[in-house]
Amino acid sequence: MKKALIFAIVILSFSAVSAVAQSKPAWISDVETAIKQKEPTLKIGAHLADENPSSYSESFKLQKSGLTGSVEITIYKILSNPEETFGGRVTVFDNLLRIKRSKLTGIGDEAYMWAGNNADDYATVFFKKGKTFVSVFLPGKAMAQRVAKLVASHIP
Repeated sequence: MKKALIFAIVILSFSAVSAVAQSKPAWISDVETAIKQKEPTLKIGAHLADENPSSYSESFKLQKSGLTGSVEITIYKILSNPEETFGGRVTVFDNLLRIKRSKLTGIGDEAYMWAGNNADDYATVFFKKGKTFVSVFLPGKAMAQRVAKLVASHIP
C-alpha cells in the first residue's frame, strides 16, 4: 500500500511538471532563438515565468557589454477589452517614466516608445498584438525597436 501511494505521488508530480511545461507557447522559444541569431551581441539571461487561469507571463534578461535590459511577454487568456487594458497600461508607463512617448508603427496592433534624448539612452517599447502585451527595455532606441519588431513577428 505504501509503495502504491508513493508511486501515485511520483506519477502525479511528473504529470504536474509536464502540464506546466506544456503551457509555455512554443513561439516564445522561437523568439529567443531569433534574438540569438539576429542580435548576437545580446546574451539571454535569467527567465521568470508565471501562469494563472487568466494569463501566462514570461520575462527574460538581455545583456550587452555590461548593460542589462529585459523583455516581458504577457498573454491574456481572458481579456474582454484589450484596447482599454492596453490604454491603462500606457497611462501607467506615462506616469512612471515621466518621459514623452512616441507612437510607433509597424510593431503589433499598437506600440509606443519612451526614451531619452540620446540614441544610446535606455528605451522602453510597449506594444500589443491581440491579447498579447510586450514590454522591451534596452539600451538604445534602435535596438529596443528591433527587438520589439522581432518579438512581434513571432506572435501568432
